[in-house]
Amino acid sequence: ICAYLSEGAAVPAPAPAPVPAPVPSSNSDILPTLIAVVSEKTGYPADTIGPDMDLEGDLGIDSIKRVEILSAVSERLPNAPKVKPEHLGTLRTLKQICAYLSEGAAVSAPAPAPVAVSVTKSPEAPGAITRLVPELFSVGPRDAFALDKSLIVAVTRDSGLDAALVRELLEKGYQAQLVSMDDAASLPAELGALIVVAPARPAAKGCPWTEDSESWLKKAFLLVQAAGRSFHARGVRGLVMTATRLDGALGLEGGKDQDPAFGGLAGLMKTAAREWPSVRCRAVDADPALPVAAAAGLLVKEMGFEGPVEAGLTGDGLKTAVLVERPCVPSGREPLRSGDAVIVTGGARGVTAECALALAKAFKPRLVLVGRSPLPGAEPAEFAAASGESALRALIAKASPGLSPREIGARARELAAAREIRSTLARLGAAGVEARYRAVDARDAAAVRALVAETVRDFGPVRGLVHGAGVLADKSILDKTEAMLDAVLDTKLSGLRHLLDAVKPSELRMLALFSSSTARYGRAGQADYAVANEALNKAAQVLAARLPACRVAALGWGPWDGGMVGAELKKLFASEGVGVIGLSEGGEHLVRELRGSGPAETVVLSELSGARAALPMSFERDLTLEAYPFLSSHVLNGRAVLPLAVSVEWLAHAALHSNPGLAFVGFEDLRVAKGVAVRRGASVTLKAHAGPARKSSGVFVVDAQLRGEGGALHVCAKILLAAKRPAAPAASLRVGGAPYARTIDEAYREVLFHGADMRFLLSAPHCGPEGIVVESRTAAPPASWARRPLRDRWLADPAALDAAFQAMILWTDARMGAPSLPSFVARYRQYAESFPAGGVRVVVKAAKRAEGLAGADVEFIGERGALVARIEGLECAADASLAGAFRRNAAEIAA
Repeated sequence: ICAYLSEGAAVPAPAPAPVPAPVPSSNSDILPTLIAVVSEKTGYPADTIGPDMDLEGDLGIDSIKRVEILSAVSERLPNAPKVKPEHLGTLRTLKQICAYLSEGAAVSAPAPAPVAVSVTKSPEAPGAITRLVPELFSVGPRDAFALDKSLIVAVTRDSGLDAALVRELLEKGYQAQLVSMDDAASLPAELGALIVVAPARPAAKGCPWTEDSESWLKKAFLLVQAAGRSFHARGVRGLVMTATRLDGALGLEGGKDQDPAFGGLAGLMKTAAREWPSVRCRAVDADPALPVAAAAGLLVKEMGFEGPVEAGLTGDGLKTAVLVERPCVPSGREPLRSGDAVIVTGGARGVTAECALALAKAFKPRLVLVGRSPLPGAEPAEFAAASGESALRALIAKASPGLSPREIGARARELAAAREIRSTLARLGAAGVEARYRAVDARDAAAVRALVAETVRDFGPVRGLVHGAGVLADKSILDKTEAMLDAVLDTKLSGLRHLLDAVKPSELRMLALFSSSTARYGRAGQADYAVANEALNKAAQVLAARLPACRVAALGWGPWDGGMVGAELKKLFASEGVGVIGLSEGGEHLVRELRGSGPAETVVLSELSGARAALPMSFERDLTLEAYPFLSSHVLNGRAVLPLAVSVEWLAHAALHSNPGLAFVGFEDLRVAKGVAVRRGASVTLKAHAGPARKSSGVFVVDAQLRGEGGALHVCAKILLAAKRPAAPAASLRVGGAPYARTIDEAYREVLFHGADMRFLLSAPHCGPEGIVVESRTAAPPASWARRPLRDRWLADPAALDAAFQAMILWTDARMGAPSLPSFVARYRQYAESFPAGGVRVVVKAAKRAEGLAGADVEFIGERGALVARIEGLECAADASLAGAFRRNAAEIAA
């Protein structure tokens, strides 16, 4: 240990042995647990909850509460299958959930104990706030995509661009036809692609979009939904592309005073890309200055390439948005004065209440808080003892035994809302500001006009608007209803439109729009929410350009520590690497943003407590031997183990997922915390996380992680991205010596543990004290490794990387008497877009050696001696006991 520590490495603590939990065996075991959890989380007496009750319709359990309940069920039944967001639309009753959980109960493995990778606080504690700004970068080389020309490309009707697109498609040999926006059923039966063309429409005066724009967005949503249903029903890898003409820069350059509502289509496509991995989803914003024929040609050309999901298209090429961490720079001026009138939508509760309190402390305005809850009166004395909504439900059920659970829930929510409103008004009064509450539905234009007129009469001109109102109606795109679209889009968009039409925009000095990180990233189940908030973001860009005397800020908030996010949901976010924004911290950030200068659109996230943890989830994969057959050729001690070389590929993909258009050029600080083992007949869920890009020495650095059950860290690294790949230096490593003592076949039989699919070494011409040289194959296409690969081509090359690790095993076995496994890589740089198909020479030069530790630098040499990639600071743990584990590499992987 002393020798190992002297090399500067850290020894991870051994994970405690997992304790097997009782495995549920039938519905009769699971159903009581489900009912008990629902009763505990809602306050409904258990005897009022029936297994056939609809969670939403009968019990009034919304999507947020459902996630909380299912998280608690997972803790009680750790060996049952996990209910994921994509399942929620079909599991509507407790009986259906029970059946789902019982199906996999017999084969569920005991839940592994999470690995402690650092000392952290509770995952529920708010962390530091990160401010991210979307910035445009050029898109690099991409994979081509061949759309089946026997299928039909449907183009929605629009003035000019639609006909130009059809002409261009027909000239390129595609079948194309125009379809109506008004009838989703009009899509052709043999649909191969749908291009939704947004109107090129100047922004309106006052509010820059109209009611007609909102109606068009809903029609577009339903048309995309119909296309998705068609593709999924026929098993077609189709294409959905939306084409807008904001400014050719995704609205980030002010939208050129175009209707910003159509920018919401990008939110739909980013969510569709998450929900429909087999469908190509693109949101392309063409420069309105492009002639129609030129725009059509460029858009049709884009159909032939993979991603990025959202991109800006100009005559100079394609750009995409990358989130970059930027500090808030003070403007030196106050956006509000004492006594200014400010209207705050979203009620006097939760997040908006805390923000109103922060505004009160900072600026001493006069506040009008607007919500849909009735103006509260005094609370009935019999409920005073109840400390929360669950306790209220229990008291209401006892006092009124004839009420249904839904009626009980509605009454409890009403009482809880009234309490919070009274408390907020009292806190604002204590802060020394004049505040009032008005029960107004922002979707009601007449009511909003009356509200603004009253405010101007009593408080003077409206100087500030905070639009925090929002509604969630989580369902997958295929399960969304028109009623859900109305509720979600109208609250965000119609509500703000009514406010902007009622006030005098020229008198505004501050406009804060509460958007969501969902709009920037997309999130399964929240497509309509992403559409509404992305439209809000683009509206902010137009309004900021129009109103130079007004500080306009659209804040894409991550989850807050309050409001709709309870303790169980915080744990779920923590398992995804997402922190929650503290109530006071969020309010303070709003004040800083309003006092600042800079972009109108930002994303605001919170770090988790603890090192290297505050990373949003990019994607997840369920690892099985059937879906990833190469795992059967990578077996250690009777368990299939995910190769580190494949982990590298997935970390790189996670980094590019949120930063499309950049090129993968390497990584640093790659660390292995715990191997990913897969049992036969079982599935292991692996989540890939990636943080924001930060620029350093000419490249973008993105922290990335692979995490397993309970958020346990498996592998982490700093992934390096760049707009342009650096030129390759000359190869410099020299290793001589006699050939390796064994033949390659003998090496695989006697030293290495790799099966047929992972046998990449062809020869080992040199092996001596200074290192080893091997000739290696490079990787076959990803489709030969996995049934559903992440990409059509590799970012690095898992075969070549694994060949380097295999070469180290041969060298440590020969020179140290012990095989080895990789544990750390200090630096990797890749100079070629892809590794040569004919293979590479891998030169491994020993760099350091200690008891149980071997270090090396590695070069991958291609044709004519060109340097393809280089590793510096590879560290491997060498241990004679590994030889026994290597020998247990038979195909009969333990169940």
